[in-house]
Amino acid sequence: MTTLPLRSIYREVGSLRTAVDGLRHWRRLIIGFALGFPIFFYLAILAILVVKYGHLPNYVTPYDWIANVRRIIVSTSSLRDMLAIVGNEWLLEVGHMDFEYGHGIAEWSLSIIPHKLVLLSLTGALIGLNVGLVADWKSHRTSAQQCTQACRFGLLTSAGALSASLTNTTVFSVACCAAPSWVGSLAIIGVETSAAFALEPYGLAAFLLGIAALVVSAWMIVRDGHLAVERAPLASRPGGVPC
Repeated sequence: MTTLPLRSIYREVGSLRTAVDGLRHWRRLIIGFALGFPIFFYLAILAILVVKYGHLPNYVTPYDWIANVRRIIVSTSSLRDMLAIVGNEWLLEVGHMDFEYGHGIAEWSLSIIPHKLVLLSLTGALIGLNVGLVADWKSHRTSAQQCTQACRFGLLTSAGALSASLTNTTVFSVACCAAPSWVGSLAIIGVETSAAFALEPYGLAAFLLGIAALVVSAWMIVRDGHLAVERAPLASRPGGVPC
């Protein structure tokens, strides 16, 4: 009666060890995704903005983020307010300015915020871990098992990456958003403005769900690998369990 629970515990411990080994074995791939994914994603959002509004960006505004953060720390007595203000401090802004109206008005803009850049790097690292684990698939899996796992990997990883990344993008559009916000990214990919603003309070929850989906995807890949190893000897014997 205790064999199955103990076997299950050993399997979970083995899965955790395999995931840790994967972090070490695929560290270059993971670091590459952590550094490259934010750049790729921001460029993709920028390309969507250009295509949607038909204007190339005509201004780039860098901000002295370090000096601004120092000023906020010195001048803000409440720690809670300080963290909230620092969390919205911009590092870089790229957009298109329409100068037909006086000094000009921003038609659209994409802002880069440091802590959101870090969260995008975390998302990229988890994507890299998933890719590395998939690349390490063993030959003992049948074609049906590989197909099933590939579909599940693609679904969980894509949904997790999209949810975690869209919530860390600050987009402004004069046509649909009153202020720079992560929901601006929803608006430019076709979500109705009213629906996008209804989702705005749930940005943190959507990000956490995205990260959870990426973690679960990696865990399931490792778990299925251990199950396949356990069943392979049985399947090779007469009367063994079929795949």
